[in-house]
Amino acid sequence: MNKTVFEISQMDCPSEESLIRMKLDGLTDIAHLDFNIPNSRLTVFHQDTIVLIEASLHTLNLGTIKLSTESTNQTNFHEDENQRKLLWTVLVINFAFFLIEITTGLIS
Repeated sequence: MNKTVFEISQMDCPSEESLIRMKLDGLTDIAHLDFNIPNSRLTVFHQDTIVLIEASLHTLNLGTIKLSTESTNQTNFHEDENQRKLLWTVLVINFAFFLIEITTGLIS
């Protein structure tokens, strides 16, 4: 497993993160993407060479610069629990409002 760190100068909000995730979605060599938006850094954990990943990032024209590539033994990647809790909270609130709207619709 390799770990490559990129500086992406124009990555300053989650919309660029989504754009990058969509661009790299079809590449099977990628094990994990770690975004650090405040520092404009992307860490890619991948197999084999970085050439195709780097070429895909350059086509986005976000000011991508490869900072380093090194071997790593890291294979466990933890998803952000805060995002998972937030998603479930929003889904529960949305469902509650749906029930309220159905009830008031039937009553009226």
